[in-house]
Amino acid sequence: MRLPDYHIHTELCGHATGAVEEYIEAAIGASLGEIGFSDHAPLPEELREGITMPPEKTEPYIAMVQDAAGRYRDRIEVRTGFEVDFPLHSTFDSSYFSDPRLDFIIGSCHFIDGWPFDHPEFMKEFERRDIDETYGRYYAIVKDLVSSGLFNIIGHLDLVKKFGHRPTRDFTGTIGEIFKNSTNRDMAVEINTAGLRKPVAEMYPSRDIIDTLFRLNVPVTLGSDSHCPGEVGHEFGSAVELIRRAGYRKVSGFKKRKRYDIRL
Repeated sequence: MRLPDYHIHTELCGHATGAVEEYIEAAIGASLGEIGFSDHAPLPEELREGITMPPEKTEPYIAMVQDAAGRYRDRIEVRTGFEVDFPLHSTFDSSYFSDPRLDFIIGSCHFIDGWPFDHPEFMKEFERRDIDETYGRYYAIVKDLVSSGLFNIIGHLDLVKKFGHRPTRDFTGTIGEIFKNSTNRDMAVEINTAGLRKPVAEMYPSRDIIDTLFRLNVPVTLGSDSHCPGEVGHEFGSAVELIRRAGYRKVSGFKKRKRYDIRL
């Protein structure tokens, strides 16, 4: 198997460490077939510090990744992408959604009506909110994200569970509603292993959600959400085992915003 890892950050976001070359070498060392850089697209200035690059760094970022891709082309496939927050912000130029230099774009939700729910400094807000309402609002945003048709990869689908807060009602049906009418065949849901390194100690999404995705014929791909080279390909063996138990026999690769199958 020459697996891909499509969720890799860089120092430009302000909360990752290591040079692009170090991440690529780590991917080669892990026998991965592809590595996709997907650093955080620029947020507005009041939200950006230590979270995303500023708008003027988007072009240097693309150039940096593509330069590395050229230098490593004989050893590994290096893909260029972004992780973009949804709802969208004007600080990320919409022309990038049709930029031929990009191989994929991850769509993620890190904010619920302005609340950065996955940021440790704002975790106590969970105690002041109804957990079922929080989950419901989160998945309403994710539904719009999926329906937008703008993204190739849906990032860490159930991120709202990051700190271990669980709903009292079953949202499996909600997940089904989000994806049952999806016609975007160049879209996949990410199996993100970073959750194993967080308080929830579980991949994003859960096994129940993965089972639902398989029943709905929704493609999946892999991402470590690496913020340092040592996290590249983290627990991918466990991720493959999990999706194989659900019935998957392939994951998705991306090039020039087009999806293709990689057999397990």
